[in-house]
Amino acid sequence: MCKMSNNNAPNNRPKNMNTSAFFDRKFALNYHQRPSATKWLQMFAISVLGFGFIGLQGIITDSSKNLRATDSLLPASNRFSHSDINSPYEQIFVGTRLPKYQMKLGPEAQQIEKTIAPKDRICFVHVGKAGGSSVGCALGFGLHCPNNTVMMDGILPRRTTNMFHSDGYDCYDESEYFLFVMRSPLERIKSAFLYERPYSETHLQMKFPKYYKSRKAFYMDCPFRYLEDWVRMGLMGMTASYGSNTVASEECQKIAHSTVWGTGRYVEHMFFNYQFHLEGIPSDAKILVIRNEHLVDDWNQVEHHIGGEKNILTKEMAETRLPVINKKNNTNDPSVKFDRYPTPKYMSEEATNVLCRNLCNEIVTYKKILRRSANLNYQQIEESISELRESCGKYADYNEGDCYMGMPDIEDKLIAFRGYTDQVPQAAMLQHKDRLEDPNPPPKRSFGKEVLPTDDDARYPLF
Repeated sequence: MCKMSNNNAPNNRPKNMNTSAFFDRKFALNYHQRPSATKWLQMFAISVLGFGFIGLQGIITDSSKNLRATDSLLPASNRFSHSDINSPYEQIFVGTRLPKYQMKLGPEAQQIEKTIAPKDRICFVHVGKAGGSSVGCALGFGLHCPNNTVMMDGILPRRTTNMFHSDGYDCYDESEYFLFVMRSPLERIKSAFLYERPYSETHLQMKFPKYYKSRKAFYMDCPFRYLEDWVRMGLMGMTASYGSNTVASEECQKIAHSTVWGTGRYVEHMFFNYQFHLEGIPSDAKILVIRNEHLVDDWNQVEHHIGGEKNILTKEMAETRLPVINKKNNTNDPSVKFDRYPTPKYMSEEATNVLCRNLCNEIVTYKKILRRSANLNYQQIEESISELRESCGKYADYNEGDCYMGMPDIEDKLIAFRGYTDQVPQAAMLQHKDRLEDPNPPPKRSFGKEVLPTDDDARYPLF
């Protein structure tokens, strides 16, 4: 079904790579670091005054034209700063453009980025459905923020200049910190399930053609319309709890397991999970954590940890400036209106226990990130584990090796979707170019008004 390994140590990059299937792009990457031909010619011209200065000037002019022609063949950086430091993402996937939702927006943020060296920057690690969109908007990123969103005050938003989200790694490996927004693995997976559940096959085919095949296989070809059914029929091999005699096929049960483990790409937010984002950053990276359940306290703690004001964010400010951003709206989502269960996130105690069992490795990774954080103390980490224990019981206390299955080996997954600067698979290159054909950001959201539930994620359905 998938390769498993008991070693989950985060890697700076996978060690065993099949180089025959990759592009060698070192020349393109090092091009801008080489001395300017024009400058060399100009210095030579000055040093040989009296030996044909006018002739040399003509050579310089011609060389400049040739150099500009060569430059035009290279991929232009889409970062707003247009500085000598190119987007790390564009250095990995040469010829593609960084999505605007991963950029800092606004003149102030644009000016600040030019002044911060890579080693002093903070990378925002945005794990989908962990509450990171609200934090990302407050940090000044494009995402799909409301029109009235402005970057928060303080040091943190100004030093957090780059983002790592799903298959878009746009961070410098030498960044001083990597900032994670964390949420209970159980609540994150529930949210991911509902977020990507299509309203109908017609809607899925029209609005999300790129994800039509994978989402149809999970939500429609398999009987996984509801959380309870996904767990009971897919993970437990039983019939639905409401009395139906329907059972999931062996293939659907394989799909159910690979999805929750993050080894099968059927639900995007489950595929790009905590393990992917942790192993996608350097193994020696320093981590900062903002827990979704303790957002105000942790934001202030991070701000103070990096030298800022101790209590810069109040609860009142958080309510107005860090609004919850979510596509699903229970009042206008037909797939939610007619749920056969009491609430969209309903799960029986038995189903919850089974889902936690299958999330065991994600729980282990979740705790690893918490324990590596530079800003959280022991009591705060134990507080989050205790909160998880209320819903997942004994699995909240499991460590690596205790789970019933080994930690997935995601080396190939990292190579294909995280990418590395020296080599990248051809298939991944083509995928990124196709995904970013439309460089426009997703539409802005307006709170207080009902928005058609598909408008904001037609282009970028990974938040």
